[in-house]
Amino acid sequence: MERKPSETMRILTIDTLERLNLSSAGNPRFKVTFTNGESAQTQSDASVNYGIENSEYRGVPLKVTFSPNGRITYIEVAKSQP
Repeated sequence: MERKPSETMRILTIDTLERLNLSSAGNPRFKVTFTNGESAQTQSDASVNYGIENSEYRGVPLKVTFSPNGRITYIEVAKSQP
């Protein structure tokens, strides 16, 4: 995924997920707490909400992309450097 200039990306590991109320469009949302103690919510109506519960994202470093307002818009497993 190509990031927009206003977005930021960080390497983080998920500690816990908390399901929040559905968005006004009926899509899931989450509060994500990372192992460093920081937390953020997923962007409403973003596709990240449909994959964030997958086991492939548990306990591994992730590339987490944040919107300008600090919402999670995209995640992927961080590739290890050779």
